[in-house]
Amino acid sequence: MIKGGYFGRYLKIDLTNRSFKEEELSKDIMNKYLGGRGIATKLLFDLQGGKIDALSPGSNLIIFTGPVGGTNVPGSSRIFFGSKSPLSNAINTTSMGGIFPNMFKKTGYDGVVIQGKADDKTWIHISPGNVQFHSASDVWGLKTSDAEKIIKERAGSKSSVALIGPAGEKQVLFSAIVSDTRTAGRGGTGAVMGSKNLKAIAVSGEVKVPVANKDAMDKISKKIREDQAENPSALGMNMNGSAGLVSPVNAMGALPTKNFQQGTFAGADEMGGYAITEKNRVKAVACASCTVACSLIAEAKNGKYAGTITEGPEYESDVMLGSNIMVDDTDVIVCANHLCDEYGIDTISTGNVIGFAMECYQRGLITEKDTGGLALNWGDGDIVLELINLIGKNEGFGKRLGQGVLRFSKEIPGSESFAMHVKGLELAAYDPRAVFGQALSYAVAPRGGEHGRGGYMIVEFFQADADLYTHVGKAEKAAKLSEAAAIYDIASVCSFNFIPTSDLPELINSIVGTNYTEEDLRQIARNVMTLERQFNNREGFTRKDDTLPSRLLNEPLPDGMAEGKKVEGLDIMLDEYYAIRGWDKEGVPLQ
Repeated sequence: MIKGGYFGRYLKIDLTNRSFKEEELSKDIMNKYLGGRGIATKLLFDLQGGKIDALSPGSNLIIFTGPVGGTNVPGSSRIFFGSKSPLSNAINTTSMGGIFPNMFKKTGYDGVVIQGKADDKTWIHISPGNVQFHSASDVWGLKTSDAEKIIKERAGSKSSVALIGPAGEKQVLFSAIVSDTRTAGRGGTGAVMGSKNLKAIAVSGEVKVPVANKDAMDKISKKIREDQAENPSALGMNMNGSAGLVSPVNAMGALPTKNFQQGTFAGADEMGGYAITEKNRVKAVACASCTVACSLIAEAKNGKYAGTITEGPEYESDVMLGSNIMVDDTDVIVCANHLCDEYGIDTISTGNVIGFAMECYQRGLITEKDTGGLALNWGDGDIVLELINLIGKNEGFGKRLGQGVLRFSKEIPGSESFAMHVKGLELAAYDPRAVFGQALSYAVAPRGGEHGRGGYMIVEFFQADADLYTHVGKAEKAAKLSEAAAIYDIASVCSFNFIPTSDLPELINSIVGTNYTEEDLRQIARNVMTLERQFNNREGFTRKDDTLPSRLLNEPLPDGMAEGKKVEGLDIMLDEYYAIRGWDKEGVPLQ
């Protein structure tokens, strides 16, 4: 029986008519999909038919919390933004931390469905029982920090704001939604907001989340905090951020370098988390209710970049804006990360598409006539920052880059083999030739080229008994890891809080009043993953899309610990993974 964790209602906002209404959140949906990524997926599937243009008024943007969100539980400030991806046309649910998720829950709603398209530039303010529509004409075109400051002043000092930058307004296909430099980054949700003429969503309120058993919640929360205080990974995150992974991944030969041409980077130690801590770190910062504080405030200290401040860069950003484009100057990476936040663009896709363009230039497939006079030389920090400016403004050569790697590669004959994406979403910052299970993780992830949703197989680097270069047993492990990732997502708990999945039933039950076991939560996770697969099948995705760039399948790594390795056994892993999921040989769910 559900006694807490939910308000049992969500908003449906129609921008076309400037109207809103409250909708009941059924107990059946809560029980079967729990929250966050799960309910966002369910509502998106039910409310939006197949083959809808992601940037049309008929496309929905769904924002949803989970039952743990809005409490004081460590890592509970997470919220999910769901839409069809304009970049890949696949399902896209992307999360955000920071302050906004907990502030959203204080409105007294579990989520919101945003439909239609405003006649003019608009921002909305959600508060308990009300939605106000405001003109955004005077903040349209502003970068995220400037626009956020103005909107927050108008919405009130106790409000929080999630918004798009110039890239989202101009529908750059990998644009993001930003709040205080925390981003819902992947897949182009910012472009979906921009297509609706929606600049920002402000939230405010003081509604408290109901909790079934506060004493039990406090007890498990105390245990989590005590475990975090003794966890060396959590302590490392606090000191160096997730970018502390750069040197270990480089040592394993899996660090994307020169657009995945190599697996190691000579400058890795100069641009990794330890270097950022030594040269750029100002302090660690945490999301609401979090004690890990895995994110850093970093400042560029030298030359023309001096004084630029950013939150991050996280591991993925550091790698894709660093080794992938042969940049080892942390001041440049800090500035690049800052610009991506200000324009509202995904750092992973940005670094990937710049790396792709640089390789095209290296191979003579494009020239300065194509780039507007820019010489796209590897490691040129000034060029990297200029390209980010062009992407963010959607100007000149930046318009072509802003399409993403898949579309850009179709314009350049001979480039497809090194266009590093899956299903149109640019690859994350691990080379699967150095850990074969990661190949499966990329291939089956519902959003495309990301590492988490298909199974976070990179964990094998830290397992002494793991055979990195075999397909044997990887499907079963990927299935379990992807279920665990989904459990965090549907509860709205950050995985960087290092809470064991075995503790999540007790945590969720204390808040909701249920009697879930870990297997119950895994079944809910499987429900969500099956529905994501059905969404993608409905959009036309099949087994042929569960593949990798030709480079990873056919070109052995030339260097590092994994020298000579290329991905093997992908088809075998797919067969096994589909069978575990209860899908047929083509990856279509049988239920």
